[in-house]
Amino acid sequence: MRQVALEVLHERKAKILNAVIHHFIKTGKPVGSNVLIEEYGIKFSPATVRNLMAELEEEGFLTQPHTSAGRVPTDKGYRSYVDSLVNLQKFAIEEEERIRKEYERKSKEIESLLSETSKILSGLSQYTGFVLAPKAEYNEIINVELVQIAPEQLLIVLLTHTGILKHRNIKASLGQDELARLRIFLNRSLRGVPLAEANARIVSEIRKFQENERKMYEIAEQISDVLFGIQDDLYMGGTLNTMSVPEFNDFEPIKSIIKLNEDKEKLIKIINNDFNSKGINVKIGSENLPEELKELSIITTAYSDGDKAVGVLGIIGPKRMPYDRMMSLVGAVSRLLNDFFKKGQ
Repeated sequence: MRQVALEVLHERKAKILNAVIHHFIKTGKPVGSNVLIEEYGIKFSPATVRNLMAELEEEGFLTQPHTSAGRVPTDKGYRSYVDSLVNLQKFAIEEEERIRKEYERKSKEIESLLSETSKILSGLSQYTGFVLAPKAEYNEIINVELVQIAPEQLLIVLLTHTGILKHRNIKASLGQDELARLRIFLNRSLRGVPLAEANARIVSEIRKFQENERKMYEIAEQISDVLFGIQDDLYMGGTLNTMSVPEFNDFEPIKSIIKLNEDKEKLIKIINNDFNSKGINVKIGSENLPEELKELSIITTAYSDGDKAVGVLGIIGPKRMPYDRMMSLVGAVSRLLNDFFKKGQ
């Protein structure tokens, strides 16, 4: 009997906690026992509801901003709520169709697509959307082009198998015959090699150059240095969307997002931790390592080229967000991006 009683108590607390979070997400206001009884069909007495809320507070799932006010969820409370969303509500058919139509209208160039994907995430969530481009270690070079665009300026253009174009300039001058030989050398050395390994491959291959190719040897070294400096690209959209969130009137969370947009390496480090994770990942408030993100939540998932994860996308918003809908949104956009790569566009 005692075990049954404990299970019933746990079930009641879960019901109260989910109702509190659902109402707080919807209104942004502390939640009292009367609201739960009147609006959420909680069929317990007011005294029972108050006692259960007090226990949830003692256990760290809820907190009371003021002694006379209702309660609001803590990070621990949000985490419990998110973890309980095992069977996510399916995206409404018309909303997923809306996303699909957005994709159909966009350019087929991959970089434009990734940029537009961050804007789609932002537009549909009303928070900040981001997409980490296919990572260098999974982005294989399929062609290298060299163009002498000025007497002392050489343009290097790399095309990868995912459709990403990388281009950099170096200070160098080569005649047409020299350009042709260097182009052949680079393509022979780098075709099929991931961007992340290109530097080491060139360093290995240029040792084979003969003395009469000294000039191209030196330029190849410059190109090697350029490839070593290529970083992951991060596309962000809707950076200022969170300005409309009521609880952000102190401007600190907004400044945090603006700083992330300016210093994308910090965000890249955070979301890189989710690169090899399966499914949808949610970081809530204090679960995000940097102190400045304690008022924000980040929802991410990896997207794939075939059966291999190549990048990460997601949204950044307030802790008070409709997690079920946002998790579904991130999952739906990830599936569409997977389909794009699967078709070999």
